[in-house]
Amino acid sequence: MYKDLNHLSDTEVETLMQRYYSGEAVTKLLKEYQLSIRTAELYKLFPPEVCEDDICEYCEEYLVRDRLSKASMAWGYKDSDMYCPICYHRPYYNWCRCENCVEEERAQQEFCARQIKEVYSRERTPVVFSSLSFEQKVYLGALCRALCKENLFEIKPYVGSNAVLAPTNDLCAQIYRELSRNQIIAVSPNSPVEAFDVDADDFPNTYYIYKVTYYLNLLFPADKQDLFSEILNPTYYSADHEDEAVNLWRKIAVAECLEYLDYQLRKVGFDFTPGDKTYKTFEILLDDFSVSQIYGIIWKAVADASMLYLEKGITKKHAANSVIGACERYAERAKMNGWALTEYSRIRDLPQSALSSFFFNRVLGIGDMGFKVPPTTV
Repeated sequence: MYKDLNHLSDTEVETLMQRYYSGEAVTKLLKEYQLSIRTAELYKLFPPEVCEDDICEYCEEYLVRDRLSKASMAWGYKDSDMYCPICYHRPYYNWCRCENCVEEERAQQEFCARQIKEVYSRERTPVVFSSLSFEQKVYLGALCRALCKENLFEIKPYVGSNAVLAPTNDLCAQIYRELSRNQIIAVSPNSPVEAFDVDADDFPNTYYIYKVTYYLNLLFPADKQDLFSEILNPTYYSADHEDEAVNLWRKIAVAECLEYLDYQLRKVGFDFTPGDKTYKTFEILLDDFSVSQIYGIIWKAVADASMLYLEKGITKKHAANSVIGACERYAERAKMNGWALTEYSRIRDLPQSALSSFFFNRVLGIGDMGFKVPPTTV
């Protein structure tokens, strides 16, 4: 008894395959051809089928494909089944890992890395830290506190970090735009290739802002630590910055309200995309209430909307759209009646962002007041 087909001639193997695919009993074939294997293994011994319409781009050999079982023949072959018998290249497979493809990918990665290094190694005029606006200094401090590398020069990619830079993605993107547009941070030539759109016509000028590494384009003094002390332990806040500070406080507070609203809506399975009305509503509420109190207003409005959906049969979209109006109405009644609204605490699922923590703890030095009182002059 045999474990393979080596004892058969090419003609006998061809005949065996024809009889197998015509439906003859496999047990009978195994006995006749003296094969000591399981019935489900027979088709795996058949030589691969040669595909004469397709040639390997590396070896210039015809591609082949392994035989299918009788049961699988009903589904037929896929182009991705074909491979080169020499190098095992799979030209129709989305992620071929043959030696040739791996080498080609490595060469492409090296070429792209050289292009990135060439473009982003060009000298830029460094920015003087003292010339930055109050808001820019706060943004930079929060970013450095969350993502600065040990070399005190580069900013790690946001993607893949555990940092929460800002309460919302919009505010996070605003931080990066403000700092990069004003040349305060710049893309590092050491950024990973994966951070760029290698298929873009203007490569490497198109990149993903959260995936690249940045460097601080600042004019550093002889002792770099002196500048970092000013960035991370700021002393620049003064009465001259009161208006800017209140505006930034309101911006962070609105973002924290939006973050909590999104969290509560997702918990009950509601989809909602906040627009200008939602943003403006929270701005108005912050004239009289703190973020911690607005947390309570949001919680009640979402709970009521969820009840409407469950008991009144309205759509989820209708229920979600009712939340902002409910927040507005409840806040108006609370203000008119002088209600003392409960102060909610931050929740574990929404940790305080680096921007919020840095601004309230380090810049203003007011700690939890940034969460528990409405934005005001400090």
